[in-house]
Amino acid sequence: MKKIILLISSLLLVQFATAQVNIGARMGLNLGMFDMENKNIEEDYKMEPNSSILIKMDVDMPFSTVFSFRTGLGLVIKGAEIDGLPESKIHPDTNWSLLYRMNYLEVPLLLVARAETDFYGTFYFGAGPTLSLGVGGKMDLFAKHKDDGGQRQITEPIVWGNKPAPSDKLHNYNYFRRFDLGLGAMFSYQLPRSGLAFTLSYNKALRNISPNEGVDLKTSYVGLSIGFIMKN
Repeated sequence: MKKIILLISSLLLVQFATAQVNIGARMGLNLGMFDMENKNIEEDYKMEPNSSILIKMDVDMPFSTVFSFRTGLGLVIKGAEIDGLPESKIHPDTNWSLLYRMNYLEVPLLLVARAETDFYGTFYFGAGPTLSLGVGGKMDLFAKHKDDGGQRQITEPIVWGNKPAPSDKLHNYNYFRRFDLGLGAMFSYQLPRSGLAFTLSYNKALRNISPNEGVDLKTSYVGLSIGFIMKN
């Protein structure tokens, strides 16, 4: 994965030096979600989306009157809330919920089609693979005790790596693989005679990021952002 990222970066630098490049920056919110299967949890639990920020720089390189290649770099916080975990699987007489905020650097590789109009602005639609690198984040555990009704919170950092959690850990819920591969799509509208643009994006991960046996977890998010596209 590292070699692939270095190769793509080198090719992009060559392209930047020889082609027309339009640069944009945007900021907004994303709604994250998990798709999880865990053979150790047999009872029902609730999965709730979690909202966080996204910050992205876009680099758009046209190669025809209609199509362009769009990449860039973004900081995306993915996550979700898992509520109602069975008490017997973690600790007796306690109900648990988990809240994830996982920081990723994301590089999209999108083929983009655009339609320019004189009075209604410019429309963009793109799709393609995305590469993501986990660079931080945290997990909050909320525990509510049945006997006294008390509640406490434990915050632990996300541990990135390919090795599963050590056997002496109380739980393995904060261990994840660092690299992620997904499919992304975006729809953007740019105001006429202006660089102001609104973008709706979607990303669905294809890789199981849990290194723990019996757990399959994939991320996804929907993002809405506002920013500027500067045409050269």
